[in-house]
Amino acid sequence: MPRDSSLPSLAGDVHARLAKIFLAALVVRWGYALAIYSIMGDAGLMGPDSVAFYSILKDYAGAIVRSEVHGWSWIGPDVQLMPLYTWLLTSSILVGGTFGPILYVFVQGLFDAGTCVLVYLLAAALHERYALPTAIFAVINPTQIVVSGLIYHDTPFVFFAALFLLASILWLRRPSWTLALVIGAALGCGALFRILVGLWLPVHFGLLLAGTLMLGNLRWRTIGQIVSAAVIACLLISPVFLRNGLQYGAWTLTAQGGTHLAIWVAPLVREAKDGTLWQQGAADILRRTAERFGPTPANPFEASRQLEIVGREALRELGVFAVAKAWFNGVAVNLGSPAVVLSPPVAALPRTGFYGTPGITFPEKVFNFLFRSDNARYAQWLLAGIVGLIAVRLVQLIGLWTAWRDGTDRISLALLAVWVCYILAINGPVGSPKYRLPIEPPLMVLTGAGWRGLRTGWQQRKA
Repeated sequence: MPRDSSLPSLAGDVHARLAKIFLAALVVRWGYALAIYSIMGDAGLMGPDSVAFYSILKDYAGAIVRSEVHGWSWIGPDVQLMPLYTWLLTSSILVGGTFGPILYVFVQGLFDAGTCVLVYLLAAALHERYALPTAIFAVINPTQIVVSGLIYHDTPFVFFAALFLLASILWLRRPSWTLALVIGAALGCGALFRILVGLWLPVHFGLLLAGTLMLGNLRWRTIGQIVSAAVIACLLISPVFLRNGLQYGAWTLTAQGGTHLAIWVAPLVREAKDGTLWQQGAADILRRTAERFGPTPANPFEASRQLEIVGREALRELGVFAVAKAWFNGVAVNLGSPAVVLSPPVAALPRTGFYGTPGITFPEKVFNFLFRSDNARYAQWLLAGIVGLIAVRLVQLIGLWTAWRDGTDRISLALLAVWVCYILAINGPVGSPKYRLPIEPPLMVLTGAGWRGLRTGWQQRKA
């Protein structure tokens, strides 16, 4: 365990240091966004899904202006989009008008600069000497910078993920009602940006309960705090649950499960098994669904249920080994793909995408994508990014060893490790730098620890 349950050395000039971290991160993110915007305009702020998101919410903003939004519609016009993301982007459109896209990206820059501050505090909670290098790496982290420049919901979500991870570590050391309320609010707000945290809720509260038991802090008071945090999180997401149940007859939080399972997971598992391209596998799933159930129903939850039935059948046919292989491939892509491929100037280069690249095996597919690309410039950017990412991953491995050697709080490390494993597991075979963004806070902490380990080793060798 660390020497103190509070944040180390956070006195004196702490506010000045936090302000410098925030401002440095903000300058980098706003500078990147302005550079891309000056070159490409609104297109430079859009990823593959951003155009659809923006179009839906632009129409929604118009409906608000015309006073056409009533009842459950205030939660949002599309069940695929969570309320806080809906309101944040819609507000940017209402306030910014034609400058709505860049205004939203600027707001995301504020969120991500705040995440850098939280990552600094997270590292400081583990070891004070990890804090500053961790913050520096977070400020210049390409994954955070690039994704914060795209109209997605991931950047605000990661802010709340970093907040509930930090609050949880501090609560485990010194339980308090304030920290419990922060944990519950951060979890609930995170879910209102990305629903993937919904399945994490029972895991997280189970980990808090197990941690207090291991630390000998299990009391009725701490149990009450855990329950209170859970209640707050559930209350925050309950309007979505009620809207889906009362309006669509589906007592669940999302209609994305069927699409994810049938259109992404099952085809990628098939590709891992026999090399069938993802596009062909997805088309086959849609054809099977149409043959079995007929036209797509208007109720999105019923459509999701139909896809989920066909997707589960496909996975059973493919077998457990193929599923495990596809998950391993997805983890490799999530951890090994550089963020530069998401940057619009690079992403806009004409080429065959990774999922469209042929290959009988996953290594052959990766090799063809890297070294037989139909666009040499894209391949050069990709390879340069991979080289840099490999170097960072090696530093992070050193950081893991350094943290273990330094006797860093093992329970806190375990909490962060389970979060990383959860995100990699729930993404499954679907890989992208965007999908690993939620694990960047723990990865940045390991990078800072690795830098300290390397620097200490170098100083010892010199001595």
